[in-house]
Amino acid sequence: MAERAGPFLYSVPFGRNLCDETVSAIFARIGDDPLGLSEALIILPNNRAIRSMNEAFVRRAKPGLLLPQMVAVGDLALDEALGSFIDPINSSDDILPVITPMQRLFLLVKLVMRQRSSDKDKLTPNEAIRLARYLSDVIDELEIENVRFGRFEEIEPGEDLAGHWQKSYANLLALVPQYYAALDELRLIGPAQRRNLLLAQLAENFRSTKPEKLVVAAGISTAAPAIANLLKTVANLPNSILILPPIDIEMDAAQWDRLGPHAPKNGELKAAPNHETHPQFHLKLLLERMGFAREEIEILNAESAQENRGVSQIFWLPDETTKWRDLPAKEKKLPQMRLSIAEDSAQEARSIAIMARQALEKPEQRIAIVTPDREIAMRVAAQLRRWKIDVDDSAGTPLIQSPPGNLIMALMQGAVDRFAPVSLLAIIKHPLVKFGDERLTWLENARTLDLILRGPNGGIGLAAIGAKIDAWKKDRILKGHDVQETFLSWWEELSEILQPLENAGGTGFSDILNAVQLAAGALTSDVIWRGEAGRQLASFFEELFLNNLSVIGDAPRDAVVSIMKELMEGQAVRPPYGGHPRIAIYGLLEARLQQADLFICAGLNEGSWPQLPQPDPWLAPKIRRDLGLAAPERNIGLSAHDLATILGAEQVIISRAKRDRGGPSVASRFLLRIEAFLGGAVQRDDGYVYLAKLLETPERREKYNKPAPLPNAQQRDISLSVTDFDRLMADPYAFYANKILRLKTLDAVDAEPSHAWRGSVVHDILEKWAKEDGRDPEKLKQRAADILSDPAIHPAMRVLWQPRIAAGLKWVAEETAKMEEKGRHILVAEEWGSAKIEGALITGRADRIDSLADGGLAIVDYKTGGAPTIKSIKAGFRLQLGLIGYLAETGGIKGVDGEAKKFEYWSLRKDGDKGFGKTTQAASEKEIDSKILDEKFVDFSVEKAAEAIRQWIKGMEPFTAKLHPEYAPYADYDQLMRYEEWNGREPVDEGKGE
Repeated sequence: MAERAGPFLYSVPFGRNLCDETVSAIFARIGDDPLGLSEALIILPNNRAIRSMNEAFVRRAKPGLLLPQMVAVGDLALDEALGSFIDPINSSDDILPVITPMQRLFLLVKLVMRQRSSDKDKLTPNEAIRLARYLSDVIDELEIENVRFGRFEEIEPGEDLAGHWQKSYANLLALVPQYYAALDELRLIGPAQRRNLLLAQLAENFRSTKPEKLVVAAGISTAAPAIANLLKTVANLPNSILILPPIDIEMDAAQWDRLGPHAPKNGELKAAPNHETHPQFHLKLLLERMGFAREEIEILNAESAQENRGVSQIFWLPDETTKWRDLPAKEKKLPQMRLSIAEDSAQEARSIAIMARQALEKPEQRIAIVTPDREIAMRVAAQLRRWKIDVDDSAGTPLIQSPPGNLIMALMQGAVDRFAPVSLLAIIKHPLVKFGDERLTWLENARTLDLILRGPNGGIGLAAIGAKIDAWKKDRILKGHDVQETFLSWWEELSEILQPLENAGGTGFSDILNAVQLAAGALTSDVIWRGEAGRQLASFFEELFLNNLSVIGDAPRDAVVSIMKELMEGQAVRPPYGGHPRIAIYGLLEARLQQADLFICAGLNEGSWPQLPQPDPWLAPKIRRDLGLAAPERNIGLSAHDLATILGAEQVIISRAKRDRGGPSVASRFLLRIEAFLGGAVQRDDGYVYLAKLLETPERREKYNKPAPLPNAQQRDISLSVTDFDRLMADPYAFYANKILRLKTLDAVDAEPSHAWRGSVVHDILEKWAKEDGRDPEKLKQRAADILSDPAIHPAMRVLWQPRIAAGLKWVAEETAKMEEKGRHILVAEEWGSAKIEGALITGRADRIDSLADGGLAIVDYKTGGAPTIKSIKAGFRLQLGLIGYLAETGGIKGVDGEAKKFEYWSLRKDGDKGFGKTTQAASEKEIDSKILDEKFVDFSVEKAAEAIRQWIKGMEPFTAKLHPEYAPYADYDQLMRYEEWNGREPVDEGKGE
C-alpha cells in the first residue's frame, strides 16, 4: 500500500472479503513487528464481525501471533471494552448507567397506558406493550440521529395529514418529555444516547492524544452522526486505517450525485427525492457526514474490481437501466452466479441442504447460507441434520420456540384453559418434564391419563379431570381390573403442582408468572433452567421480576398468553459455537464481513429479501422526513447492498421458491433486476431441485393386496352381539380387528361430541328413566330439562346439544304417553338378553320392548341420528331389531314373552319442519316390495345371522376387507387395513358375473 497523506480512507471491491483485505492492510502497515499487531486497535460494527476478523487473522497466523484488541462500535460498555488502550475515555465516569431494555419497556408501557386510560382509548396490555416497543424504537432513532426534542415543536403536522397521524404525533409530543423526566429521576440514560456520548468522547480523545498505536475501523456502514464523527476522526489520524464496505466506484458522477441526500436550496419548496432504496445511498450519506468525497477513497486490491463490474450495473437508478441494452455482451455477465427455483419453501430448504452437503465434499471449502427468512433457516438446519451436520445459525432460535420457552407457554395456556385435556397433555408430555430416570414411569402414567381423557371434554378444571378419573376407577373395579394405585398417587402429585397455577389464572400477571415459574421448576426438577435456552429463560424471568409488573394490571385470563408472547418478542437463544466448522447460516446483518467459498442466498422473494418496511405507528412518513429520520424503505437499500456484496464472491447460488406457506410468492425485485440485466444469460441450476424431489419421493413399494386374514378355529370361537353382524357381513376385516384382535378405536382428546357420545347420553337417561322413574313420561321430560346441567360440563356442550337432546327426549315422552292411551305399554327398557344361533352365543341389549294391545311385542331401537335405509335392512345388513325380537321370543330377555310383531326405529333428530322425533318401521304388515313382512322379519334376521356364523365363526371364510363397502360406512380400521394402498387397484374379475 503506497504511502500518502491522510485521510487514510479505503474500500474493497464487491466480492472481496473485507476481513482478509483488512488483515493484509494491517500487515502492510506494521511490517514484521510482532508486537505492533498486539498493540493495535480494530473497531468493528458488531460482535459477529469480531469473530470473523479473528478467523481472518488465524488464516494468516504465524507461530506466536498476538491478536490486536477488537471492539464493537455498538458496545454500550465501550469504555470498559477498550480497557487500557485509552484509559480513561475522558470523563466516561460521569456518563450515567444505561437503562435495561426490559426496564425501559415497562417504563414506556406505564406511560402509554396512563395516557390511553380513558374508556374510549383504553388499550389492552399486549397492545400497550407493542406500542411501547415501537415507541422505544422511535426514541432510539431520534437519539441516534441527534434530533433534539425542540425540533418537534418546529414541525407543524399540517391539515392535510390524516387525523390519526395528528393524534399519534400529539401523543408522542406528550410522552417523550415524560420519558426523559422519568429517566432523570432514575438517574439512567437511554442506550443510544449513552453510545453517542461514548463515541463522541472516544473521537475527542483520538483528536487530542493522536495515539501512536495503529487504529483501524473496518466494515462500518452506519451513517449515524456520532459514528460518522468517530470514523472521520480515525481516517485523519496519522497512524490509522478506515476501511469501508464496498463502494461503487464504477457509478458515474451524475448517478452518484442523484442518490442524495438532498435538501431544499435556492428557494426550492421541495428537495429532489432521495434514492434510499439504492444499495449505495447509506454509504454516500456516511461519506457526506464525514466530509469526504468518493474520489478520496482508495480501493484495496483494485485489480479485482473490474471482474465484478456487472454487480454495479445491475443496481443503476431506474431511469438509467435503459442503457443496459447498449452494454456489450461481455459486460452483461455474472459467471459466478447460478439460479435455483423450487416449487415450494420445503423443497427449497431440501435443495439448499443438498447444495451444502455436496460442497462439503470439496476439502476445506467453506459454505455460507444467507437468508433473512428464519423459517427457511430452521428448515435448512433440520434438513442438514439428516446427514448429522449441526450448523450454527447466527440469528439463533426464538426463545419462545425453544423447549424451555415452549413449556412456559404451555403452562400459561393451561392456566388460561383451566387445564383442558389438550393443554394438560401438552404439559405432562413435554420432553423436559421429569427429564431423566423418572421419565419412563412418568410417561406410563401420562399415557393412562391420555386414555382416560379421550372423547368429549367432561368438564373444566382439575376437579373435572379428577371426577373423570374417579369414574374410570369405578369402571375398572366393576370389570374386575386393577385400580393402578401408582397412577392415582401420580395424579395426586401432579394436581398439587398445578393447582396453584389454576388458582392464579384469574389474578394479576405477576401472580401467574410466579405460579408458572414454580410449576415449571417442580415439573422438571429445575432442568428447565439449564443449558443455553434455560439460562436465557432464567435471565428473562429475572429481568421481568426486577420490574413493576403491576403496570400491566389485572390481565384477563384469556390475555396472559398474548402478553407473554409480546414480552418474549425478540428474545433469542444463540447456541455456543461448535457447529460444523465449514458451514454456517447467517442473517443479513450477521453475513456482513463473512468469508466463504460458496454463498447460498436463500429466500429471494418479495417480503423476505427485501423484507417489507415495517410501519411506524407514531410518526407519519412526512414527519419522519421533516425530522431527518430514515425512511422505512432505507432497509431495502441495505438489503440490496448485502446482496451486491455477495454477488461478487467466487461462487454464488441464488434460490427462491414459487410458493410458501402463505400461497404463491413473488420473486424479489433484486432477482427481477438480475434477470432483466442478464437476459438469457442467467445460469439456471435445477439439478439440486431434482435431487430434492428424489429425496422426498418415497420408495417404490410392491402393491398391497386387499387383506383377508384367516384366523384359526380357536380364534373364531367367540360370542357376538346383535350389532356385530352388520359389521361382520359388510366389512369382515373390521369385525376381525375389533372382536378377534380386540383392537379398540380411540376417540380424539377433547373431541367434538359424536353420534356415539350423544347416543350414550340418551341411552343413559332412558335407562334411568325406565329403572328409576317407573317410565313416567313426565319424569322423562324433567330429565330432558336437566340434561347436562352439571356446571362441570363444557359450556359448548350444554349450549349446542342440550336443546337438541332435550327436544328429542320430550318427543319420546309424548309419544309414549299417546301409546299408553291406545293400550301399548312398555315391558322392559335397556335390558340385556342372550340366545344361541348355530351354536354361537348371541347377546344384545333391547333399548325398549313394548307390549301391544293384542299381546304381541314391539321392538324399539332409539337413534340420535337417522334410521337405517330400507334397502340396507332388506339386504340383511341391519339385523339388530330382528335378532332382539328372536331373543324376546325365545325367552332370552327376562320379563318378556310373546311374538315380535313390530320393529321400529325411534329417531330423536329433527324431522324437517315437523320438529324433533320420527318413527320408522323396519318391516311392514302388508306385502310391499321394498319391505320385509313383520311376521317374517325375525326368521329373516336369524337366517342371515346363521349364514354369517356358518361362514366366519364356525367356518373358515377369510375376513376380507370391505366386502360390501356400500354398507360399511365406518372407517375405524381403514388405516390398519391400508385401505388407500389397495382401494381401486384390485383386478377386475370379468367372469364373476357368469
